[in-house]
Order: sequence, then structure tokens, then C-alpha cells
Amino acid sequence: MSTSPRIKGVMAAGLTAFNDDLSVDIDLTLDHTRWLLDSGCDGVLLFGTTGEANSLSVAERLAFLDKLGASDLPKDKLMIGTGCCALPDTVALTKASLDIGIEHVLMLPPFYYKNPSDEGLFTHFSRTFEAIGSDAMKVYLYHFPQMSAVPFSHELIARMLKEFPNTVCGVKDSSGDFENMKAMAEKFPGFDVFAGTERYLLDVLKAGGVGTITATGNVTVGGCAKVFSAWKAGSADAEALQDQLTRERLTLQNYPAAAALKELLAKNSGKASWRNVRAPFMPLPADKAASLVSELDAVNFALPAKAA
Repeated sequence: MSTSPRIKGVMAAGLTAFNDDLSVDIDLTLDHTRWLLDSGCDGVLLFGTTGEANSLSVAERLAFLDKLGASDLPKDKLMIGTGCCALPDTVALTKASLDIGIEHVLMLPPFYYKNPSDEGLFTHFSRTFEAIGSDAMKVYLYHFPQMSAVPFSHELIARMLKEFPNTVCGVKDSSGDFENMKAMAEKFPGFDVFAGTERYLLDVLKAGGVGTITATGNVTVGGCAKVFSAWKAGSADAEALQDQLTRERLTLQNYPAAAALKELLAKNSGKASWRNVRAPFMPLPADKAASLVSELDAVNFALPAKAA
């Protein structure tokens, strides 16, 4: 049984860097992860949607985990996206994560077959947990119905918490539905609700949630950290800081996430390879890149200190 604390607060859904041949640039990805932690993140999710996880093979992800395990990154501050359509793939990735000392894992539902029953989803997860056979893992459910088309109902969450109270620890709610986030925080005490957008960071904290796991945190990490720190301190500044953070998020969400964030990192770091994405994603065109910077300037967004 694990005794390490759960991650709470500000988490970036980290980007995956690619070389010019579109192979994974593991070293740059690890450097970026380190920079995010140094810049104010309480944790970093790897292999989420913005990390282009579903454009990576299981073999690529396993190779990455091998090198991550040998790195000096603090494993108790990392979360790995391990949920796949095929149960054996989820098991293999989760076991590999646990083997290198990372206990926090984010699991998508099996998302190819649409309209599965709650019974079918419960059976999938219960068999997955049984096959992994670990008391140490901390599982977070990835609720992103716009992408997966397979939501987690409150009834299913309640059943999973009853059957697996020491395994199912929380949720990343990327639905954009604050009322759902609030309802889960109220219904399920001790179930760690993360907003999938920093737009609702302060609201989720007030509702009893624990923080945010956000794609745009790759560049808004400083502002996210300021909001979380102000909230913890009970500072009246929290509202104004959240207002600024929300303006930044609303500007960024007008652009394709991975391409826009990588464009900003390329400009900030001087590494053109940050612009590399795997199809069907495409790099941000030059005119869109210019308008992104202009719109961010208009809301007084300051690029973070030079990134990795």
C-alpha cells in the first residue's frame, strides 16, 4: 500500500516534443517537464490529450517510461496517462508506470465503441485493476466526453468508489461543465476533482475540488500557481488573479491547443523543433501564430521565463 500523498494543486498536461523526423524527443520532453515543475507546477501529467498520447504507440510510450524512470524527475509529482481502448495496453502501461515509481495514472474509458453501458465500463475497469494487481496505484478518471464520447456517469463513479475506495482517487473533468465538477466535489467527499481548464481553477477549489490539470498550463503555469497560492493563503488577490488567468485561457482556447502551445514554446526557447506535431495535428500557420501573439499581448499575457 502506498503512503505517498496524492498530487493536488496545479498540474500541466505536458506536451510531447518531437524531432524533425517526428520520433519522440524524450530528452526535450523531460527538460520541459522539469521546467514546468520548477516554474510552479505541483505536478505534471504526461501522455494526455495535448501530449498527443493517442498518436503514440504503446512501444513508444514504454520506451519513454524507461528513460523517465532513469531520470532525476520526482516521480511523486508525475501522473501518466495509461488509458487505452485495449485492456492489455492499459495494463502494460500502468505496470510500467508503477515499476518506475509513478503511482498516479490517468485512465480514459475504452472509447472506440460508443454508448457502452455503465455495467460494461465497470467490468472493464474492475478487470483492469485486477490484472494490474497493485495496491499502490492511484487512478484518476479522464472525463472528456467531447473527445472520447464516453462519459463517466455519477452512478458509475459512486459504484467504483464503493468497490475500489483505495484505488479510484479522482477525476480530470475536461468537459468544460463547471456544474458537473461542482456536483462531483459535493457528492463524493475525498474524491479529488481537477478542473480540466484553469478557467475554473478558483471556482473548483471553492467547491471542494483540488486543482486543475490543464493543457494551457504549459504556458500559464505562473498565473495558475499564483491563483492557487493566493487561494491557500486566503488572499483577496485570488479573484483578480483568476480574472487575468481566465482572460489568458479564453484567448488560448481559440487556437488548436498542441500547435499553439508548441508555437509559443518554440518562440520562447528558440527551439524550432517545438513546432513539430504528429498528423492529424498541423503546426500553426505563420499568420495564426502572429495573431496568437497579438491577442495574448492584448490581454497582458507575459510569456513565462525561457522554457526548455
